[in-house]
Amino acid sequence: MNDELNKKQRSIVRAEVKHNRLRRKEGHDYAAPGIYMITVTTADRQRILGELKGNSPEEASIRPTALGEYVIAAFRKMAAMVTEKTGSRIQVYQYQLMPDHFHGILRIHDALPEGWHLSRMIGAWKGDCSREYWRQQDAGLTSGAPNKENAGLTSGAHNKESLFSSGYNDKILYHEGQLDGWYEYLHDNPRRLWLKMHYPDRLRKIYDFKAGKQGHSYTAVGNTFWVKYPERVQVRCHRNLTDEQIQAEVEHYMRLARGGAVLVSPFISPAEKAVYEAAYKEQLKIIRIVNRGLDGKFIYPTGRDLKGCSAGFMLVLAPYADYSAETAETRITRSQCLDMNGYAADLSTILALTHEAHNKENAALTHGEHNKEREDLSSAPDIRPEI
Repeated sequence: MNDELNKKQRSIVRAEVKHNRLRRKEGHDYAAPGIYMITVTTADRQRILGELKGNSPEEASIRPTALGEYVIAAFRKMAAMVTEKTGSRIQVYQYQLMPDHFHGILRIHDALPEGWHLSRMIGAWKGDCSREYWRQQDAGLTSGAPNKENAGLTSGAHNKESLFSSGYNDKILYHEGQLDGWYEYLHDNPRRLWLKMHYPDRLRKIYDFKAGKQGHSYTAVGNTFWVKYPERVQVRCHRNLTDEQIQAEVEHYMRLARGGAVLVSPFISPAEKAVYEAAYKEQLKIIRIVNRGLDGKFIYPTGRDLKGCSAGFMLVLAPYADYSAETAETRITRSQCLDMNGYAADLSTILALTHEAHNKENAALTHGEHNKEREDLSSAPDIRPEI
């Protein structure tokens, strides 16, 4: 009972004011139990915490500098210190050090007492790291010529600037499976950095990229050659299809893709997603239209988009100019669906068939009939330009 009363009497620490698009959930109590993933970046994105190693994306890893090793140790020490001082258990689940930033996953097991909250913990840790940064500068430990992978190492006398930039980014765990996604994201950081550094042209954003019959303007990342490819097929499937019908759609579009056609779609419906998964697995040519801006917040594509773009088989097009509250929404609106399907049609040389037309075509192929109007692209020459 007393514990319940103490929790009610304890002042709730609400979210801080948002700055520079750093995430804070308004109304959230950052002293309450929860699991958080925090991200901090070095001031001016200096690459002084670690060095990228490895001869391939699969071998990519980060070797911490002396300063990076301190940042990791201090993160663990901070959790132990808060636990000891407050009696509230703070646990480090996982972390990932990168040359110019740090990700850490923390769990607050017990409600923190008055005056304690996530921001205070992160602020204390950042301050500790800055003091070590200054100490190493005074001792000349951060000097040295930058290498090609880690340009920007500091040298000379320090000017008492903080090691990390102002503020931090936080994500809050809400859903089952979300934690596994965070682990995978952190683990994949070195591989993504390797791809960005070794294939900069494939991952460079192109602004005001005009494509399609109507010349709509996009932000583009990836293999822009695909918008000029001879066969570009719109992938559009009805939402309410049976498993058998979805499989038929996949087989139809995969037959075209294996014959050399580029698949163009926002890949929204279950059948469209199944087509995307199959084409992605075989690294066939894809133009993916996304419902989010690629400017500002999105410096590079993420996750599978990044791999597809860097490997050269994917082009990601964003018809929306910039990151906004609308494009940040996870749920796609009906209006956005219609718009993106319209963009896909405009970019395609072959429009999507209706489901009935698919059935007729499949029946014709099954009976060995030759469709003069829509020749099977599987017999077309496999033109593979350098990518």
